[in-house]
Amino acid sequence: MQSDPDRIAVGVVGVGGMGTVHAENLHALNPGVQVVAVMDADPARAEEVAARCGSVSVFGDAHEMIADDKVEAVVIASPDYTHAELTLECLRRKKPVLCEKPLATTAEDALKVVEAEVGVGRKLVKVGFMRRYDPQHLGVRDAVTRGDVGRPVLLKGWHRNPETLPGATSEFVVFSSAIHDLDSARWLLEQEIEEVYAHGVNTEPALGKNTCDLQLIQLVLSGGCLATIEVYVTAGYGYEVGAEVVGERGTAHTVPAGGVVVRRDRALSRPIEGNWRARFQTAYVNEIEQWTKALINGRAEGPDAWDGLMSVLAAEACVASLRSGLPQRLQAPERPVLYRQGLSEVAG
Repeated sequence: MQSDPDRIAVGVVGVGGMGTVHAENLHALNPGVQVVAVMDADPARAEEVAARCGSVSVFGDAHEMIADDKVEAVVIASPDYTHAELTLECLRRKKPVLCEKPLATTAEDALKVVEAEVGVGRKLVKVGFMRRYDPQHLGVRDAVTRGDVGRPVLLKGWHRNPETLPGATSEFVVFSSAIHDLDSARWLLEQEIEEVYAHGVNTEPALGKNTCDLQLIQLVLSGGCLATIEVYVTAGYGYEVGAEVVGERGTAHTVPAGGVVVRRDRALSRPIEGNWRARFQTAYVNEIEQWTKALINGRAEGPDAWDGLMSVLAAEACVASLRSGLPQRLQAPERPVLYRQGLSEVAG
């Protein structure tokens, strides 16, 4: 497949569930960009996605794909432990990158990404916190920003999956699921997390008694706001994510996502999504559209490497709290000038 010189050439690392969503959205929805390469550890899967994107180049090595001159920007949707290393490779080559959450699996590695980007002197990294593009969450944030509810004093978040991966650990629940909620708290309230206190229990014996598939996380934020986050990754009944901000004059909260309300037999019912892909389909489209618009216009928008670092710091604190049974204070480094324009905003 020949690349189009008038379109930004994008390579996608990892074409499992999330990477396939990004590749398909890039291919179908964005005339200003072009998928030119995909990489995956599974050659058959890579070939299948490549064919759906116009028979693009297939790579078996992520570093080789990132180094390819025809790849101008990169989406990273490979396993979590590869995110920091591959993002650093993109920064070394000064290529814009959309990295799925988490930015890293340790705060040390996330800080390396921040320091490398500061060394480049401009923002090239965007982190895949798609809730910032969800119409429901945007509506809550807009209401808070306008002052509709007065000064916010409490955030309540809930995140329920019907099931999780076999062998999931308590740490996996935090870094794979709760990290979204930790970022949402910072973004919705425009405050930093200063303290976390996490409790967990096991409700699914198949995961092993040491895996806390149900976690309740309490937060103290820099503006005096409190937050509670419930993460339940084996809820069984369906997939639900939402948030409510309680202010001094009122509240703002998400409502159940789409679906027709049915009244029958003295009951009222409404369908519930079965997975993350259905619930956040619009958000993923919006996320890719905003990223590609920023690429075309040469701007940096959305959740950045600093947001990625702060979410990883909070996630590490949650894991430490689960292990110790004690609250944990976050020890954040000084915020570099590059990221001092207020908490990252979503362009709209």
